[in-house]
Amino acid sequence: MKKLVIYGAGGLGREVKSMLNSTTEQFELTGFLDDGVATGSLIENVKVLGGLSWLNSCPHDVFVVIAIGNPKIKSELVRRIHPEWKIKFATIIHNRAIIQNTETVDIGIGSIVCAGSVLTTGIKIGMHVLINLNTTIGHDTIVGDCTSIMPGVNLAGHVFVGNNVLIGSGANIINDIRIGSRAMIGAGSVVNHAIPESVTAVGVPARVINKINRV
Repeated sequence: MKKLVIYGAGGLGREVKSMLNSTTEQFELTGFLDDGVATGSLIENVKVLGGLSWLNSCPHDVFVVIAIGNPKIKSELVRRIHPEWKIKFATIIHNRAIIQNTETVDIGIGSIVCAGSVLTTGIKIGMHVLINLNTTIGHDTIVGDCTSIMPGVNLAGHVFVGNNVLIGSGANIINDIRIGSRAMIGAGSVVNHAIPESVTAVGVPARVINKINRV
């Protein structure tokens, strides 16, 4: 059984903790990491071990998963993790997620795939991606690094999603659509045309309402 620490002691971190008895690989949770919570605090009876600096001395047999939903915060954290620390990232896949063609679905390290999600065929998921509950991802779709997809989203076939994108709950992205990096798609939106980088788009059909300053 692999030892695991969860970076992020908030709601998503606790949800990942609740997944660990139902994942495709077995993990033993040894603690949380969170820069905003006092070291030694207990979160659902699991100790907070520290924050970012703890990773500098992370034991070689411990895996890390980043349970932060906000793509901007998540990507900033990934950039701050020095390569020389040689952190091993865990990929967490709930055993009630359906991956229809395991030979052609590639899920990057550090990603989280929650229960009820369905990934069909020819799909590439980047690193540190969150695929939340009951999300459907159709054929030949690409999802970039550090993107977060909230519950109940549908990505139809041949969709491209850039890096650091946030897709709100219940959004639908139809076939052959491209969403630029750092974009934010509002909950319940229907995206039927390309969305540029660094904008917020909402509505049915989705329309751009403002540009956002996200790295």
